[in-house]
Amino acid sequence: MTDSTVKNASMIAEDTLIETKCTACGHIDNVPNWIIGELAEEDRISSKHGEVEIECPVCKGPMRRVR
Repeated sequence: MTDSTVKNASMIAEDTLIETKCTACGHIDNVPNWIIGELAEEDRISSKHGEVEIECPVCKGPMRRVR
């Protein structure tokens, strides 16, 4: 790695993970906060208001943030 590569790598923030749980099968997973943020923005633009749902990788059911 060059010095500029090391410097750029140190400037990248680590993801904050948000715990989500499938309402259908109970699978729990950690999702990066930037994904939740992008989906929330898409929902806001499309006039959908409510909690962001992500598709469960196990059963394809809705996953929601654990509170």
